[in-house]
Amino acid sequence: MQANSTGAGRIAPQADSHIWPLSLVAPDGPRGLAFRIQGIGERAPRRPGIFIYAKLSADGVWQALYIGESDNLRARLAFNEIAGDAILLGASDVHIRELSEPAAIRREIVDRLIATNAPLLNSDDRARFADVARAAPKSQVA
Repeated sequence: MQANSTGAGRIAPQADSHIWPLSLVAPDGPRGLAFRIQGIGERAPRRPGIFIYAKLSADGVWQALYIGESDNLRARLAFNEIAGDAILLGASDVHIRELSEPAAIRREIVDRLIATNAPLLNSDDRARFADVARAAPKSQVA
């Protein structure tokens, strides 16, 4: 499946957007999808789409921490365990791409983004917020 065969075609980058690589090898060169950048906790649209919890490194390079999709971005991005885990890893923003294609197509695009960007929180052996909270020493009351 090519991104341009869906409504997920290329769009020009803007100051408040970032293009995430969708594939590094394609007949016509690397391909990417532009996402709108917003702060964690900002209101997302009540529309289907793809989201990426991301952090900006000191050298100005975005790193994907978690990539997912939803039928309702606002409901999915309400604070949840994934958001907590992403924040613990330094996430400052969530990148959003509204995409009205069926869930199966969104999941295929997410799988390609995960394969290309290797987000830490999409792996099965990731550290979870709940695990960190259980491992933290409890303060003793005198």
